[in-house]
Amino acid sequence: MTTYLTRFSGLLLALAMTSTQAEPVMNLITINTNDPAGYAAWAKDNAENISKANNAMAMGLCSPTSGAEEIGDHYLWSFYDSQETAWQTDAMNPVVRKAVAKMDVDRRIRMWDNWRIVRAAELSERGYYYNLYVETDRPSEYVNGLERLHKKMQEQGHDVSMQIFMGDTGSTAGTIMISFGSANPAVLGRSLDARTESWFQEIVSEFDGTRKMVHGFSLICETYYAAKS
Repeated sequence: MTTYLTRFSGLLLALAMTSTQAEPVMNLITINTNDPAGYAAWAKDNAENISKANNAMAMGLCSPTSGAEEIGDHYLWSFYDSQETAWQTDAMNPVVRKAVAKMDVDRRIRMWDNWRIVRAAELSERGYYYNLYVETDRPSEYVNGLERLHKKMQEQGHDVSMQIFMGDTGSTAGTIMISFGSANPAVLGRSLDARTESWFQEIVSEFDGTRKMVHGFSLICETYYAAKS
């Protein structure tokens, strides 16, 4: 566990450092399968080789526990340190093709998109997340509001992480995705209970008229590979 945490902390620092010079990217592949355990086993076995071949900083899998757009959806994600690295990656290089050829799982790729990493957070080996897609024509103002909200949550004792992404391709282009997470599901649940409290509602009321909530869902995410810092 210590090795994992060291790697994740190093990854967070690396993303923070590159954000002033480049734009970190999440590549997100939405697959649909009726054999999630089999797909997860394949992804875990091949994550390190695929990540190294693609120059990815980390790779893992998220599975919805509620709110899935389609039953059977799962999300294979990879983090890159920059758009340059993500764009020069050959998604079907020999290492990837060899790994896919070994897959003995029926699966359908529904979407394959890039998301800009607007705000990174420390990864965990396994975590619970609440994600929300939001449309807004004032992204900078909205992100600043989220930062104020997260700071207040921390002050109120809600020790949850917050990641922010912006869709770069496909139907989610321009969409903001917020992700609150914790390694402890009860901690995440308590933070969602806080939405009924006055301090939470006061900050969220500032978003009225500036954003439209599109889709919310809960997930369990696991990190299968994280590059050494």
